Amino acid sequence: MKILITLLLLSSICWGQINRPELLKIDAQLDSLEQVRQALMLEREQIQFTWMQSKMAAIAYPKSKQVESVIQHSAMVLSYNEKHEQANWVMHIIMPDVIEGNFSRSNDFREDTLVTTGSAREDDYFIKTMKPDSSYSYDGYGYDRGHMAPSADFKWSQKALSESFLYSNMSPQLGDFNRMIWAQLEGWLRAYVERNNVYLIVVTAPVLHDSLPSIERSPNHVSIPQQFVKVVFDEQNQRAIAFIMPNQKIEAPIESFAVSIDSAETVLGYDLFSGLSDDVETKLENDFVSKPWLPDNQQYDVVSLTKNRLP
Repeated sequence: MKILITLLLLSSICWGQINRPELLKIDAQLDSLEQVRQALMLEREQIQFTWMQSKMAAIAYPKSKQVESVIQHSAMVLSYNEKHEQANWVMHIIMPDVIEGNFSRSNDFREDTLVTTGSAREDDYFIKTMKPDSSYSYDGYGYDRGHMAPSADFKWSQKALSESFLYSNMSPQLGDFNRMIWAQLEGWLRAYVERNNVYLIVVTAPVLHDSLPSIERSPNHVSIPQQFVKVVFDEQNQRAIAFIMPNQKIEAPIESFAVSIDSAETVLGYDLFSGLSDDVETKLENDFVSKPWLPDNQQYDVVSLTKNRLP
C-alpha cells in the first residue's frame, strides 16, 4: 500500500511539472488542423461529385422515345417511372476511391423528395409496428429493397452512400437473388476497379413493361421486375459488358449472363452511351469479351452451355 501511495505521489509531482498551457495550445492547434482537414475533405468530395456528374452527362444518360425527367443526386442520376414506382434506370460511377473508403451502411431508407410525383416508401415493402417494449416487429411482403446503385460503391462518401438508400434507387428483388448473385456481381465490379485502378460507368435498370405483377400489399402498387440489367463501361480501356439476369435464385456463374450492350439495349428499349463517337459506340455495343472482367481465380472458367444449346 505504501508503495502505491509513493507511486501516486511521484506521478502527481511529474504531472505538475508538465507545462499545461503549452499542452492546451497544442491541442487547440490540433483541433484547428482537424477542422481544416474536414473542410478540405468536403471540398475534395464536391469536386469529385462535379466531375462524376459531368462525366455521366458527357457519356450521355440512357435515351428512349419517351419523355423522361432526369433526377440528379450527388453521385447518381436516375429517371423515375411513376407507373411502376421505381427508376427506369440508375447511372453511377464506381470510383477507385471505393478501395480505401470506410463509411459503412447507413440504412437510412427514405423517400426521394426530388421525385415530384412521390417515390415509393417503406410501407411499399413491409409494415413496421412498434411493440410495447418499444422494439419493432416487421411484416414483410416477400421482397428485398434491392439497390440499383449499390451502397458499397459509395463507401468513400457518407453523403453519396446515404443517398443510395433513397427509395428511388430501390426495386423489389427476391432475397435469394439480391443477397446472392446480384451482390456477387456488384462485388465483382468493385474487384475489377481495384485490380485495374480504373473507374467504371454503370447503368442499372429493371426491365419494366405493362404486364408485370405488382406487390399486392404495396399502397403504391410497386411493380415486380422479372429481369434486371447492368451495363458497365471502362472508359480507360475502352471495354464494355452487360448482364441480363432473371429475378430469381441463380446457380449458374455470373459470366453466363454476360451479353453485348446491343442486347441490353434491345431488352431495355434505351440507347446507351450515345455521347461516345459513333465508331466507339458501335464497337462497344457489338463486341464484348467476358474474360477481362473475370477475377484472377476465374480466368480459366468455361461458360456452361445453355439449355437450348444442349442436344
